[in-house]
Amino acid sequence: MTAGHWAEVACPICPPGTGNTPFLVCSDRLREPQLRNYHLVRCSGCKLIYLNPRPISDEAEIFYRDEGYDPFISLETPRGLFENSYRLARRLTTTWKRRLVSRYVRPGGRILDVGCGTGEFLTALKEDYRCEGVEPEPRAARWARERLGLTVFTGALSAASLQSGSYDLVTMWHVLEHLPDPALELTEIHRLLTGSGRLLIALPNIRSLDAAVYGPCWVALDAPRHLWHFSHPQLEQLAHQTGFRLSATGMLSLDTFYNVILSEKLCFNMRGHGQFILTPFRMTAAAVGSLLWGALSGQHSGRYFIFRKHNR
Repeated sequence: MTAGHWAEVACPICPPGTGNTPFLVCSDRLREPQLRNYHLVRCSGCKLIYLNPRPISDEAEIFYRDEGYDPFISLETPRGLFENSYRLARRLTTTWKRRLVSRYVRPGGRILDVGCGTGEFLTALKEDYRCEGVEPEPRAARWARERLGLTVFTGALSAASLQSGSYDLVTMWHVLEHLPDPALELTEIHRLLTGSGRLLIALPNIRSLDAAVYGPCWVALDAPRHLWHFSHPQLEQLAHQTGFRLSATGMLSLDTFYNVILSEKLCFNMRGHGQFILTPFRMTAAAVGSLLWGALSGQHSGRYFIFRKHNR
């Protein structure tokens, strides 16, 4: 484990003093795939799986400086089959997201995207909605403002000083799992939403079949950047505690292929060239099996949740 400031943490859902048990030991897929230094535990109360100990303060920022977390990767000219496939998948995903939003927000509604990156999602919405974003990475936030003409606040949501009751929808696309204090973030979003406002959260699902197939090689473990692995029951419980009620949930189908392809690549890096023989069989079984299991059980590789604000 990298030296620095690390801290033991508690479950954000259960009462103080609730214990935990070891769940899995994994590596940093971007820095040291051969080593296993990061510990995931399972809460003895609500069964939430989370990273413990975890990096704190400035130490956490180090792990976002790797090329794999460069916010401008999606803007680069694609090279090769994988890069072109990734670019196509992002375009399809953005179109799908826009259609999903249209079910819940009328044209002219106000939308806030937390963790908006370089603003691709907001750009797809801005002709029909009043769009704003919050992005902690200064370069990405500046790009969205200067190149795309978006209103984007640099830094944490709590520091943006946004007006209460002013948004019809707040979105968090694969963001909540990165946040040190998810309850605080959801409480702030509750304040920002209108009385009939909605919150959309998208997450990887550690209870999916592809997560079980790849184990410590599952790319969405993403230690030490992913701090929490919320499954449906834990997310709904946290949301209820912070003033929300679940109104809809569904699958992120393209996440299955993304997670399987990158998990297979990580297996190759961690376990050597002998994995090449297994790759076509394991990839097919993991992808098809995860889609089928997700359809039957609801445990998709990636899921989205729509919450409605209610009075606590």
